[in-house]
Amino acid sequence: MEKHNYDAGLPATNAPFNLCVRHGDLIFISGLPPFDEAFSRAVREAREQGRPIPPFPNPPFAEQVRLVMDNMKRLVEAAGSNMDCLLKVIVWLRDQRDAEEFDRIYRTYFSGRETLPARTRIQAGRTPMDCGLEVEAIGYVPKKPARSAAQRHKRRGARSRRSR
Repeated sequence: MEKHNYDAGLPATNAPFNLCVRHGDLIFISGLPPFDEAFSRAVREAREQGRPIPPFPNPPFAEQVRLVMDNMKRLVEAAGSNMDCLLKVIVWLRDQRDAEEFDRIYRTYFSGRETLPARTRIQAGRTPMDCGLEVEAIGYVPKKPARSAAQRHKRRGARSRRSR
């Protein structure tokens, strides 16, 4: 089995890791901080030029959560999966008092209670660049449903009509 890496077009910071790795049907999402394009570019340029990393701009917590979860969704989908196929999520919060707000937004990324992954949510001693949170996940890529004989026959018939 080969290992495949995905970045879903997310902005790079030139950190020494891949954002999403797929091996077989398993996907592993690296810890995602709430770095938008502008901040990621500033971090990347600082690293390339040997300058200190700029301070995190610290937008409202809800914006940080949505950015992280939107990025996670993009990565999961780039790897051929969906959010309901996540198995385990680990959440580091800068401040545990943000837990209810995080949970309110987090729930909206799944189709229902039964599809929620196992999860650990803890308050970190310190998050990357003092951002509000970081989230990582493990999931799987669902198997494509097998076609019935009738579906295969119907598809073959459509191909024969097109070739005429």
